[in-house]
Amino acid sequence: MKLVLFLFTIFTCASSQLISQETFDFQKPTDSTSTDTLEIWATEYYVHQMESNGSIPFLSANNDTLGYYGDTCDFCTACLEGTAFISDGDSRVVLNYDTVSTKPLINCRKCPRFKNSSLSVESWGRVRWKMSVGYGEGVHDYKLVPYRTIAVDQSKIPYGSIVYIPDADGVSIHINDSLTITHDGYFFAGDTGGAIKKNHIDVFTGTDDSHPFEFVKSNAKKTFDLYLILDDEIENNLLEQHN
Repeated sequence: MKLVLFLFTIFTCASSQLISQETFDFQKPTDSTSTDTLEIWATEYYVHQMESNGSIPFLSANNDTLGYYGDTCDFCTACLEGTAFISDGDSRVVLNYDTVSTKPLINCRKCPRFKNSSLSVESWGRVRWKMSVGYGEGVHDYKLVPYRTIAVDQSKIPYGSIVYIPDADGVSIHINDSLTITHDGYFFAGDTGGAIKKNHIDVFTGTDDSHPFEFVKSNAKKTFDLYLILDDEIENNLLEQHN
């Protein structure tokens, strides 16, 4: 219980520092700022929270141990999400996906959650890691920002793009007991993933696994409209948040 309360305090403070209503107060796009319209479907991803235990080491790109361990399901879930908050006693580290090695450490099909998954779980055992900060990093070393960052296929949505999703505009998101924000609908294309292809985006929600966006259906047939935005003020602001 002590560990749970400790982590809750860390994550709540981190969220409060990064998220405020003022950072989600951009005005709706106009005809002059809205360019292409895309039909998109969405999933979501978040930071996996775990304790350092088990026998599977988190290794660097050079196959050096980083000093943290997981069991099969924790390790493989961290691979799926791309970032892990790992507690070790009264400390916490942030590990982020770095690269893929030729040598697998584990077969993720052995975790019941992924036994029959349609995802390419065979590659997850070869993931190598790097130390990170905040909520981890996406492409081009962009910082991941909860409720702002999306993972994209750059052939469909170029990295660094600003997009507007009408179905996100006005959504209330409960951050903690003293903070609830209203989303303005804007997102930043700052990440990617092996399963993110064509008109599929993945919405980053920090440590929040409560599924705050109703447009996220995790179903390729459940599409919605997304608009590419050209607005210098919004672009500069979101780029600053991600750098």
